[in-house]
Amino acid sequence: MRQVPPRRLLARLLWGTLAPTLLALTAFGLLAHEVARRVLEDELGRRLALAAAGTAGMILPEQMAALAAEDGASLTLRNVERRLVTARARFDVRRIVLVSPRPGAGRADQDGARDKDHNHAPSPELIASVDTAGRIAPGASAYELGADRLELARAAAGQPTASPLFIGHDQVPYKRGYAAILDGAAVRGFAVVEANADFLIPLAAFRRRLLLAGTLALVAVLALTVVLARRISQPVVRLAAAAEGIGRGELDRPVPVETNDEIGFLARTIDQMRAALKARDERMQMMLAGIAHEVRNPLGGLELYAGLLRDALQDRPERLEEVKRIEREINYLKVVVTEFLDYARRPAPELGPVRLFDLLDEVRELVTEDAVAVVVTCPADLRVRADAGQLRRALLNLGRNAVAAAQRQHPGGGSVTLRGRRDGAQVHVEVEDDGAGVPADLQEKIFTPFFTTREKGTGLGLAFVREIVADHGGAIQVSTAAGGGARFAFTLVAENENDNEKGSSSR
Repeated sequence: MRQVPPRRLLARLLWGTLAPTLLALTAFGLLAHEVARRVLEDELGRRLALAAAGTAGMILPEQMAALAAEDGASLTLRNVERRLVTARARFDVRRIVLVSPRPGAGRADQDGARDKDHNHAPSPELIASVDTAGRIAPGASAYELGADRLELARAAAGQPTASPLFIGHDQVPYKRGYAAILDGAAVRGFAVVEANADFLIPLAAFRRRLLLAGTLALVAVLALTVVLARRISQPVVRLAAAAEGIGRGELDRPVPVETNDEIGFLARTIDQMRAALKARDERMQMMLAGIAHEVRNPLGGLELYAGLLRDALQDRPERLEEVKRIEREINYLKVVVTEFLDYARRPAPELGPVRLFDLLDEVRELVTEDAVAVVVTCPADLRVRADAGQLRRALLNLGRNAVAAAQRQHPGGGSVTLRGRRDGAQVHVEVEDDGAGVPADLQEKIFTPFFTTREKGTGLGLAFVREIVADHGGAIQVSTAAGGGARFAFTLVAENENDNEKGSSSR
């Protein structure tokens, strides 16, 4: 059966290119997005830290002490309000908050007292704030700043800093900057600036553009890979089909050389091999034909003289048996010479429609023996595309071998089945017997020219069958039948895919 050249090369080339490209684009996109996010977040953090430091510089320590005192003066509060509004407008932030170093900070903080435990971050209490609407909310709780104790501790150490991103109650990401309001070495309070992370909006657009660019790049790589992979895989597939044809003995068709690269070099090499095989096959056929021709002429003379000798010995019956042996050997040699000539001069098949049932039935009549039952099982209207003469010869060879095997195994009986059945566009032909079968180690060797297990056999019969089947585009196989005998099977091309199998006929 003819094999279809494998087409996995194209898929391997595609996956071998697309998988690394997809991984690279994905890794690059994630890395670019993460780097951009971190850069923008760090830049916002630096801006907020500077804004917090600038705001802290606008507030005097004395003002913080007055606001933290229980009797804070309203004049000081209004002055601080104006400065916070100015700072919010200058630094373009959402909110500015002034907080005390720790809860309950009052007059005790105005004298420069500071938390002696440096390992404990101060807990802030809001003193005054201004939001985007400019509203002032003195004395409100600053519990939301409790999550940023580490940043407050750094700011208390004189290092303006920024908090990580956090999600507010409105589900919008925000970030805060912290700076200490110092009175010498004493911390009088903290300036806290807050802004929304509006950089995430262009970052989301950047992510979408990055995804679109990656998709377009992947599509471009896919299209380019398909084009290049086809330019690589298609010549390889055609080259594999040509090599398969050479393996079937199709030596007249040149191997196409489509490129000038390594594949083209391989194609030229295979074509040179094909030409060498063809030349050797022609020389072998000429040699076989010459040998058969040279042997046939003396055989004709031997047959003539054997007939004369038989006539001369009619009165000596005891010598006539010897003459009969000579004639049998001459006839065997004639069969051998004929098979050699047929094998050497095997013509190309002339394909046409053949009714398979009629051909199998004809073979049945020619090979049937009294002790062996030969049965044909095939749809009556099944047609194949074949050379009727060559296919008849192949089936005769297989049928005679099957009958002989059945007789050897069952001297008083035996059965042989000639079967044909359709499977889509193919027709399966089988010759099955109930003989001893073919040993597994010989199932490949029996089709080799000149290999035989018989005492008197040329070893060309099954080799000839294999060549005929190969010329019809198939491959013959031998296996063990259900009853233990041998089953020889091969496939042919159906003449018409629309043929209807209206039943099977048996004889």
